[in-house]
Amino acid sequence: MGRRLSEKQKKALLTAGITAAVYISFKYILPLVLPFLLAYWTALLIRPVSRGLHKRLYLKEGIWASLCVAVLFGALSAGLYFLGRLFLSELALAVRRLPVYMKYLWGWLDEVCCRCDSTLGFARGTSMEFLYTQCGHILGSLRTRAGTYVMDNSVTALRWIVQAGAVITIISIGSVLMVTSMDRIRRYRSVSVFRQEYTAITGCLSRIGKAFFRAQLLIMLLTSLICGAGLFLLGNSYALLLGVLIGILDALPVFGTGTVLIPWAIVSAILGNWPYAVGLSLLYGSCYFLREILEARLMGGNMGIPPLEMLMSMYIGLLLFGVSGFILGPFGFMVIRELVELYGGKGPRSV
Repeated sequence: MGRRLSEKQKKALLTAGITAAVYISFKYILPLVLPFLLAYWTALLIRPVSRGLHKRLYLKEGIWASLCVAVLFGALSAGLYFLGRLFLSELALAVRRLPVYMKYLWGWLDEVCCRCDSTLGFARGTSMEFLYTQCGHILGSLRTRAGTYVMDNSVTALRWIVQAGAVITIISIGSVLMVTSMDRIRRYRSVSVFRQEYTAITGCLSRIGKAFFRAQLLIMLLTSLICGAGLFLLGNSYALLLGVLIGILDALPVFGTGTVLIPWAIVSAILGNWPYAVGLSLLYGSCYFLREILEARLMGGNMGIPPLEMLMSMYIGLLLFGVSGFILGPFGFMVIRELVELYGGKGPRSV
């Protein structure tokens, strides 16, 4: 007769099995069901409005749900259109000023090259001639590679556009259908044999999701306002656009405000524009401390993940899932912990 497993061995096997199941689910199943999850979350967002309008005006709830979805996606499209138009207008302004910028840049490079020639004992103009030659080679190589890159990836880009359109269509139609089927979905969930698992998983995902996205949205908004106002005070002509772009970049995994502001401050210092460099450094410091304070305050208690475990889960998620692992890692850690406690006899955490 085989020796029975100890409680520690059972716990280790249970944890390993749940971890493997969560990894397989996130790696292979999540991409397939993600549009429907987004549709479900959209349905949860618009259902109170559509149900209230249905009770007051007596039209079918599906009609109001369709109108709510149209308004929601219309508002998102209008916001993207506004930002895109602003970006193109400021990009056109930058292109018109490009000759001035290039003249300033080449003047600065000529001064630096003259200093190099004097220091190294070369004839005057040697470094600048070498720089011109290398820039010509680089630009020629870029032209050749750019044409090849565009030809090779045009079909891929078209496929991505078609897929994005299909996903948006699925989310729009699916959210309307889920609004009208929400009661049936909840009844099925209440009698399902997996209702405990569903309650545990959705409870922790709802808790971490609300905390994470609320914190990121607030931080992104405040970062955009701080950067936009700071760049405006520094006299930048693209303050609004750059403030919004830096705020969005700060919300992305791996990147942050330092990706833009630190190199910008260093270049400004090299060019001798010390007030501008100091201003950019102060902007970076303000945004950095804002994120550190608000993230700890808004996310720490709600997510229930200690800082060390959060860092480990983000790093492991990065290795397993790429950049998206910065978000999937903490989510996966929460799901594993909830299921281990559920099957280990402790029951799910209170939500």
